Amino acid sequence: MKVYHAVLDQLIGSGVEYFSGMIGSTSAPYAATLADRNDMRYVGVRHEQTAAAILDATGRLTGKPGCLMVHGASGLLAASAGIASAALDSTPMFVLSATQERRAMENGWWQTMNVQTPLRDVLKWQRRAERPDQAVEAVRRALRETVSGKPGIAQVDLPIDVSADDLGTDDVPEPVLLAAPLHRTYPGPAEVSAAADLLSGAERPVLLVGGGAVYSGAERELVKLAERLHMPVVNSPTSRHAMPETHPLVLGPSGIVGYEPVGDAIREADLVLAIGSRLSDLQTARGALLPDGAPIVQVDIDSAAIGENHNVTVGIAADARSFAEALNAVLDGRTIDVPAARCDWADSLATRIADWQQAWFDATPQNGKVQPQEVVQALMTLPAETIFTHGAGDHGFYGYMVPVAAPGAHLVSTRLGAMGCALGLALGAKLARPDQTVIGCIGDGDFMLQIGDLETMARENLSAVIVVFNNFRLGSQRKRVEAYGTVMGVDHGNPDFAKLADLFGCRGFRVDTPGQFDGALREALASGAPCVIDVIMDPDARPPRIAASREAR
Repeated sequence: MKVYHAVLDQLIGSGVEYFSGMIGSTSAPYAATLADRNDMRYVGVRHEQTAAAILDATGRLTGKPGCLMVHGASGLLAASAGIASAALDSTPMFVLSATQERRAMENGWWQTMNVQTPLRDVLKWQRRAERPDQAVEAVRRALRETVSGKPGIAQVDLPIDVSADDLGTDDVPEPVLLAAPLHRTYPGPAEVSAAADLLSGAERPVLLVGGGAVYSGAERELVKLAERLHMPVVNSPTSRHAMPETHPLVLGPSGIVGYEPVGDAIREADLVLAIGSRLSDLQTARGALLPDGAPIVQVDIDSAAIGENHNVTVGIAADARSFAEALNAVLDGRTIDVPAARCDWADSLATRIADWQQAWFDATPQNGKVQPQEVVQALMTLPAETIFTHGAGDHGFYGYMVPVAAPGAHLVSTRLGAMGCALGLALGAKLARPDQTVIGCIGDGDFMLQIGDLETMARENLSAVIVVFNNFRLGSQRKRVEAYGTVMGVDHGNPDFAKLADLFGCRGFRVDTPGQFDGALREALASGAPCVIDVIMDPDARPPRIAASREAR
């Protein structure tokens, strides 16, 4: 048996369903073998960053790693932004870096470099197979690492002469079936009891939910916890779909990527319970939202994250779901009296957010140009199970106003904040959830980084609807340049994206007059085709006022 046959048998036998990348000479044996199989899906792309983003989405939505196949050092480097983005957001993924033969690698010949170095700081695990007998075990270990504990990305480097060699035996271990999390960490009873005691004595507790709640599957337990304590819930960008934002207690995201009145829930709290959360700079506005003197209970599966960003009163290294289950079990044995003042406070927060949002809609300029309010209002009418992906830039703050309610319904490059991910995330979402509506919200600057993969969207018939917030500039960065003086490097020209979409084999729509967007959106969705809506925005439009501390970045 050839090594490449054994490697693919391990991957597919373990439940890896999605493969993506660009084929090169060093990955050719894998591609040729996959072409003869019907138990997986391979998506060829026009840029490797898109491949990484596709598998970022499928990993988040299925809980299982996909396989990113990259050719040589250049392929890995081209994919690196997408790999790093997924790694920092704790997405399970397997990277098969197919490199030149060992002799070429050792002598620094053409197309060679140490492909383990560029991403060493963000990947969870790496290994280079120097001999055929090392390859299968390296793949098995890598797959376990992707879903064990806190999910992440594992890379196996397979030189072409190792891949093409004979394994030397047909006695290969059975693949291990994967599901995230493969291993869960449980909290100690004393820790859970201490958290319950603090909650019992609080008048205004707030629940901060992080991405750990999503990959642990804690959604149901968190809803139960919030409802029994009538506790307001604040999301992070990676956890927006952990609890439905249509729930009256779920306020939405806070901090650098959130809105001012949502931050009030944290500022006014007398207890902060953070589950599956790093208490990151994004969620807490670099700590500015955390109330002085209020106890903080932090739960995260990564013990290194406990107290890393802020001092905590009780730190618990545990899986989010296992902690929420244990806490609910303790509270089941107690009489819970929810103070009337807490209900009034929670209602007040919800009212403030609704009033703030309505004030933004009411302030829509009537200047004959398309405004973001029109786009947001139309997107708000979509079915609750709609999946949204977002790029990097001001348009994300518009899209975040649309509440998401379905598991996996919000996909974005959170910690890295990378441009060039939104289209791939949309394609991956449509790949994993073909029956759900997928809307990719993207700025024009971001879109141009991914434009070639409109061909991928058309070829694979991945019928996402891409909404381009087109203001002919890098809007969020332009403001920062303006603050220092003369503007340069942030304004640009664009092609007609609607016509370009048609040329790629998608359907294109152009919205350049107020009142057109809703009709274009309905027609795009009804078509069942891959679509691009080019929305010519008012260049002077600005996002709604967000957490004040963001302006200090």
